[in-house]
Amino acid sequence: MKKMNYLLPEESGEMTLSGITTLRKIEQKLRNLFESQNYQEVMPPNFEYVELYTGLDAGFEQEKMFQFINHEGKSIALRYDFTVPLARNFALSELTEARYSYFGKVFRKEKRHKGRRTESYQVGTELLGLSEVTGDQEILGLTFMSLEALTLKNTIVEIGSAAFYKRLCELSGGDAQLFSELLEKKSLSGMKAFVDKYEMTGAPRDLLLALMTTTDLPTMKKLVLATGDEKLSQALEMLEALNLPDKTAICQIHYDFAMVPAMGYYTGLMFQVYVEGVAQAIISGGRYDKLLKQFGKTTGSIGFCVHMDNVVKGLNND
Repeated sequence: MKKMNYLLPEESGEMTLSGITTLRKIEQKLRNLFESQNYQEVMPPNFEYVELYTGLDAGFEQEKMFQFINHEGKSIALRYDFTVPLARNFALSELTEARYSYFGKVFRKEKRHKGRRTESYQVGTELLGLSEVTGDQEILGLTFMSLEALTLKNTIVEIGSAAFYKRLCELSGGDAQLFSELLEKKSLSGMKAFVDKYEMTGAPRDLLLALMTTTDLPTMKKLVLATGDEKLSQALEMLEALNLPDKTAICQIHYDFAMVPAMGYYTGLMFQVYVEGVAQAIISGGRYDKLLKQFGKTTGSIGFCVHMDNVVKGLNND
């Protein structure tokens, strides 16, 4: 008989007993919080038709999906994302407003050197049917309450805008993919070479060179005003309307004008939360109105996801 190989596959994630105990405790805290704010827990299926993801203009990478052929010969995939099936369910219902919460794993093929897991445990919420500013404020408020429940210290909430990012790509005047990569890497030297290569001058040049070092709204508004671009100004106005403080009792709040959307379907507000000692975000979220529109329903939609594996790391570092 062939000897058993007891090693875990590289794609798998395993947690110690103490880690599981910690995870279950914070999971229950978040469940109680979401229930108190009238977010209904839902449980989407583990498998979906691949077409659910690939048929959308949402930036999903099919090569990252775990795909299978079912008994009917149709392509199905392990759950790649929670937001899409919940948006579909809401769009197919007669509801005009909904608040959902979820708890479970998503599966994506990731390169190990990037520090990401192929299977990751997520807890999150989706708010559907509210206008942009009202919905953004509610979700950010719930994010702050979640941080309080997690009892993590030294957390930073970074605020960005997908609308701002997309307009920057349009105005970059060159290779949009390279421009996006420079933003993601926060490469000041790379951006300097980029604006030189495409012979950018004046206010547009000043704006691009300041993206990675400017963290306050007033300064960025002046830079954008000098360009005369209305779409960039509108994106900043939406952020300004949120009236966010520089800090709260539990976190600091920074603006990241070079933020690249974590999900291709984000359209407005984006945010990520970091804690000292953990490289990846512990919470990420954003607005995705156009995703819902692809399912035939035109209304506001925003949500956030708590990356539980990263939260446990953060608590272990405290």
